[in-house]
Amino acid sequence: MPSLAEVLKQSEDFLKSKGIAAAKLDAELLLSYLFRCNRLSLRLRLHDSMEEHLLPQLQQLLFRRGNREPLQYIVGEVDFYGLSIIVDRNVLIPRHETEELIDIIISHFGNRPIGSILDLGTGSGAIGLALAKHFPKANILAVDASQNALSTAQKNAIGNEITNIRFMVSDWLEGIDGTFDMIISNPPYLTDEEFENAQDEIKKFEPKSALVSQNNGLADIFKIIGTAGRSLTKDGILILETNGSQHESIASFAKNYFGKFESMRDLNDKNRFVFLQNPRNLVS
Repeated sequence: MPSLAEVLKQSEDFLKSKGIAAAKLDAELLLSYLFRCNRLSLRLRLHDSMEEHLLPQLQQLLFRRGNREPLQYIVGEVDFYGLSIIVDRNVLIPRHETEELIDIIISHFGNRPIGSILDLGTGSGAIGLALAKHFPKANILAVDASQNALSTAQKNAIGNEITNIRFMVSDWLEGIDGTFDMIISNPPYLTDEEFENAQDEIKKFEPKSALVSQNNGLADIFKIIGTAGRSLTKDGILILETNGSQHESIASFAKNYFGKFESMRDLNDKNRFVFLQNPRNLVS
């Protein structure tokens, strides 16, 4: 039987032939997943022989990745802000930019008493769970229009032993009662054209409904902005992850609903996050 080093090289070559940019890394991660070990442990075993009965399983994993299925869906989880998040095709794969948003929130509001947070369109639950972990005294409500997505999010809450969060089916703010100190969302903001031009990993596998919005990608953002004020406390804040090219349009629309608009950049120096405060349509 070939050594693990030989199998790893063959796996890398196969993924390269399929146009996978990070072929070596993905091959290592797939082999690590197959052996239920980390990459360091795998490297310490490279002189071992490959177990014959594992070859068909590895071939299937490589075929899936070669077909551009995201690695995260294949292994079934992703690390997000120190949490192990289950992901499947019912939910988006959490991005690094969203981890940046959690950093910003904790940096700006870590010393502020946050009693309640609403996570709109929670998907895998990554945002709500990360905030629940770092604001353990806050009550988190995470909502999504998809019951399948909420089932995944609930598993993630259990797996990460986070209890200060509850889940509810809701189409954005429809049927939401009470007010919140913070409302946060990473809503769909791609246009149909942007989706069709996206990588195969995105357009062939991730849920389109969680990525694409009408009105040049702004329909869901505008819906949230137009209705969020009545669900915020007086000093509450609405936080959105968006496409930076939309910020001028968002600012123009939001002035009718909020007194303060702030655009923040991500680590790639692109406009990414929107912070809205002083809602004009507070509950009387």
